[in-house]
Amino acid sequence: MKNLLTMICALAAMCCVAQGQNITITKGASGKSFDKESVLNGWYLGAHGKGDCWLTRTEDGPKSFVRSDDWQLVELDRNLNVYGRLELPMSRNCKVLVARKLDHYAGVIMVDSSEAKKLTLVKFEVDLDSMTLVNGKVDTLAQYDKEPTDKSYVWGAASENGEYMGVLTLLQMTKKRQYVAVASMYDMEMEELWSKEFAVGTTSSIAVSNEGEMVTLGYEEDAGVENFTINVIGRKSGDTYGLKMNCDRVKDMQIVNVLGRKVLCAGLFSSLTSDPKDNLVGGAMSMAFDLDSASVTNFVVRPFMNEDMNILLNKKTKKVQHSQEAQMVVPLAYVPMPYGAVVAMGHRHTLHYVNANGTTETSYYAQGIHLVALDENGNVKWARNIRRNDMQKHTDEKLYVAMFPVGDTLCVVKSEHPKYPATYDISKDVKELEMGDKNNLVLYALNEEGNVKKTVLEQKTKHAVVSGAKRGNNEMVMLTLDGNKSRMVEMKIE
Repeated sequence: MKNLLTMICALAAMCCVAQGQNITITKGASGKSFDKESVLNGWYLGAHGKGDCWLTRTEDGPKSFVRSDDWQLVELDRNLNVYGRLELPMSRNCKVLVARKLDHYAGVIMVDSSEAKKLTLVKFEVDLDSMTLVNGKVDTLAQYDKEPTDKSYVWGAASENGEYMGVLTLLQMTKKRQYVAVASMYDMEMEELWSKEFAVGTTSSIAVSNEGEMVTLGYEEDAGVENFTINVIGRKSGDTYGLKMNCDRVKDMQIVNVLGRKVLCAGLFSSLTSDPKDNLVGGAMSMAFDLDSASVTNFVVRPFMNEDMNILLNKKTKKVQHSQEAQMVVPLAYVPMPYGAVVAMGHRHTLHYVNANGTTETSYYAQGIHLVALDENGNVKWARNIRRNDMQKHTDEKLYVAMFPVGDTLCVVKSEHPKYPATYDISKDVKELEMGDKNNLVLYALNEEGNVKKTVLEQKTKHAVVSGAKRGNNEMVMLTLDGNKSRMVEMKIE
């Protein structure tokens, strides 16, 4: 029994990665103390006391809750035992916009758009030592009247230094054919610094600079020309910049990093000659914008190469592909890096099988991971591929890949078939892995030059990573699931 407890709770692995770094893996106990739904909804806030603070929700909440499906703040130990919990009242219909932890304080901004004639922004301030709401109440930040037919869009973002949080609220008034957009900025304690109406136009994402400016990006195609709109909104003024580009069709472009005064945007693209209904993707696209000169400084397109296509289609790398576009390729993550960003994409598709009795079974598939690293000016530093051929029936909750920056190294943690090579080798196609079967938990470490080091963290486990976040500069925390059993895995790189 003593040996068993040691295996469950103590140090599980120590091995080397690129540049002579060491990885320490600590696995908590696997159990049902933290339910599956809470794990899947987990939003990591940071370490506190002897454990970690998470924002989550579950229908199976404590009996003391007014509504069991309200959002809640929980403190967990390494074995996912809850030793602190606070219900955030009246939050069951809310969506999290931005959250942060500061010492012994946590702040969350949410939006409630469930009411037909009202849109409400609320903030929750929590004293983590006592696990109580500051001043014992929920604060309303803003409230907007609307008609049932109106549409609303709300974005939230925080600056990289953690000193500012921004919220952009956009109301489309259908009958009046008008819209109202309000940009608001808050300090680290969620006190409003400024708020103003601003005509942002088409918007796809926002970011907040370390100086407390809000930057928005929008784009739309018109007769083969892509129209980009960038807004820079500050306390005293706001400016709008438009750019027309004769380029391929833009897909899923976002602001992925703000480095000093440079804004880095990235996404995917498809050829203008292709039919949008075919859902084809031809590679990655990036754009850099300089806040000081108020100009676009670079626009880069990186098409798929033959190897990339074979990885996404799970074919041998020697196979010659006659098309350089693939269907159903979607972004998996946009990871800000000290040197710029990494765009991760993969092939995702769903199959529906109709049984003889008329019932439908759904299976979800994920093949290949294509990574493109960009510098602060949007130039491609490197492109690398990782093999993947995963499937899950009924749900896609375990088709997740955790990605973290550790210094200039990108860490990718994923599940793999036990018969995958132990070293980084992508030459051959790989066997299908049904999530829930025994798999290896694997780390790929890619440094700034794109050199790849593969490390098997755990062999033949049924656990799969479903949530992950950075705990510190070189620490990561991940939540894993095996059926209804959950577990925490801590990873430290030195």
